[in-house]
This record gives sequence, C-alpha cells and structure tokens, in this order.
Amino acid sequence: MKRLLILILSLTLVIFLAAGCKSSATSATAGSTIATSASTSSTAAASPAVAATACPAQASGFAKTKFITHAALGFGAFHRYIYKPYRAGTFRSGAHGRLSAFVKAGLAALFIKREIRLAGAAAQNSPALCKVVLSPLRTVSETVQTAVEKLRGGDASGIGTIQNAISQVESNASSQGASITEDQNAPLS
Repeated sequence: MKRLLILILSLTLVIFLAAGCKSSATSATAGSTIATSASTSSTAAASPAVAATACPAQASGFAKTKFITHAALGFGAFHRYIYKPYRAGTFRSGAHGRLSAFVKAGLAALFIKREIRLAGAAAQNSPALCKVVLSPLRTVSETVQTAVEKLRGGDASGIGTIQNAISQVESNASSQGASITEDQNAPLS
C-alpha cells in the first residue's frame, strides 16, 4: 500500500512538472517571436546593435540573486541525483538501486531544466550576466534530458558535457560577482 502511494505521488509530480515545462516552452517561444520581430523591424542591422538590445542597460529586480538561487538549486540537483550516482556506478547494469536512481535522475532532469530556465530568465535581466552566462546555460538545459536518456542505454558521455557546461557557468558567473554555491539538498518538488 505504501509503495502504491509513493508511486502515485511520484507520477503526479512528474505530470505537474511536465505540464509546467509545456507552458513555459510556449511562453518562451512567444517571447522569442516578439524579440525576433522587434529586432527585424529595427533600423540597426549590425549585429553589435542587436546584441546591445538583447541585454538590458541596467539590472532589474534582484536579477543576480534570482540567478544564483535558481542556478544553485539546478546544479545541486544535477550533482546529487545524476553526477554522484553516476560516479558511484549506480547506473550500471545490475547495480543495487539502479531503478530508483533512474527514476530520481528523470525527475531531477525535469527539475534541472525548470531551474535552468528560471536562472536564464534572471540572467537575461542582468547586463553583466546576460553576456557571459546565457550560452552555457542553454547548453545545460538542452543536454540534460538527452544525457539521462543516453545513460539509460549505457552511454555516459552526456554527463561529462553537462558537468563541463556547469563549470563554465559557475566560473563565468563568479567573474561577474555572482558566485554560485550549489544546494545539494534541493527538493525535487
């Protein structure tokens, strides 16, 4: 009975997280469409002018604080639920706790994508972070789900790619005065 309850709660959490990701993708697409149409309608055709309009002139509403919070939660979840079990060999065939590690890694991947999306939105509002952090954040966001899928097949190459991108984000953010301390006790809800 207890296992059934845990299974139902886990599946409900996954459904809510997946529904949250869908609506954010729609709003992100709409936002990029607006930004694209605004940049194409402007008279400045040079790429430096477009880059200057993409990042704000001044920070708005605790941008660095929001970025640090969301990045720390996402990176901590990656290290706790994906990277450490990978290094411990939990994802190998026949390992003890392999199934639960994959379930946790799948949930963590959804959580990481959400937190990275929120960190990217916060970095977009900071002129210092906007220029140096957005590209590596996109790399983390795009590769985390595929890395977990590859891991199920036995290919662990995606884990190293994510780790390198996270290290790059952390060093770039530190150079702009926003050092990230990972929260490895991040809840997945």
